[in-house]
Amino acid sequence: METESSVIALRSVGKRFGRRYVLREIDADINAGEMTLLLGNNGAGKSTLLKLLSTLMRPSLGTLYFRGQPYQRSAEAVRAAVGMISHESRFYQDLSARENLRVYGTLYGVRDLAPRIATALDATNLAAVIDVPVRAFSSGMIKRLALARLQLYAPQVLLLDEPYSGLDQVSIAMMDRFLGDFKARGGTTVLVTHQFTNGVQLCDRILIVDQGRVVYHGQEHRPDAARCVELLQTHTAGPQRAAGA
Repeated sequence: METESSVIALRSVGKRFGRRYVLREIDADINAGEMTLLLGNNGAGKSTLLKLLSTLMRPSLGTLYFRGQPYQRSAEAVRAAVGMISHESRFYQDLSARENLRVYGTLYGVRDLAPRIATALDATNLAAVIDVPVRAFSSGMIKRLALARLQLYAPQVLLLDEPYSGLDQVSIAMMDRFLGDFKARGGTTVLVTHQFTNGVQLCDRILIVDQGRVVYHGQEHRPDAARCVELLQTHTAGPQRAAGA
C-alpha cells in the first residue's frame, strides 16, 4: 500500500470532470521530511492534484492514504495536519488580518491565541496593518498573511501552489526562511512553482505530471533551475524555460 516513510500515498488515483479525465492512474508517495517539487506544463493537473491531497476534492478513482489510513477514514486528521498556500486565499475579505487569524485559530483550537496572532503578524511584517480589511491587501500581503496563518497551528505537511508569485524580494527571503525552517523541523512539503529560481534548492524529489499522468518521479537532491528545465523538456510535450531566465 504505502512505504514506511510515506506520509501520503496515492494509489491508482484519477480525477474526472464529466467525461474528461484530468488525472489518470497516479501512483506516488510523499515521504516524511522531504520536499517534493511537483512540475508540469499548464493544464497538466498539478493544482487538481494538490486539491486532492488537501481534501478539497475527492478522487473519481483510486485511493489516497494518510499515514496508512484511507482518506475516507482520516479526513479530519488530514485537515488538521495539512497547511496550504494557493491562488485561493480563503480569507474573509471584509475581516481584518487579526480577525481572520482569530477565526482560523479558533477553528484549529490554538491556545493563547491573541499573543500568537500578534507574533505571527509581526514575523510576516503585517503588524502595521493588523486591523486593515483583507480586501485592501495586495497579493503579496495575502501570501504573507497565509504564512502567518500557518505559523498559528504548525502543520506537519505543506501544500504550496505558486507561493512565490506576487512577492517582492523581502517577502521572497521570508518565504525561503520559513520553508527552510519548516524542513529543518522535519516538515513535509509539496511545492508547485514555475519560478525555478526560488524554493527548488530545498527539494529532495521531483514529480512530473504530463497530460494527467506521472511521467517522472525520482530523487533530485537540491536541483537547480537548469536541471528542472532539463527534466521538463525530457519528460513533457512542451518546452519550458525558467522564470527570469
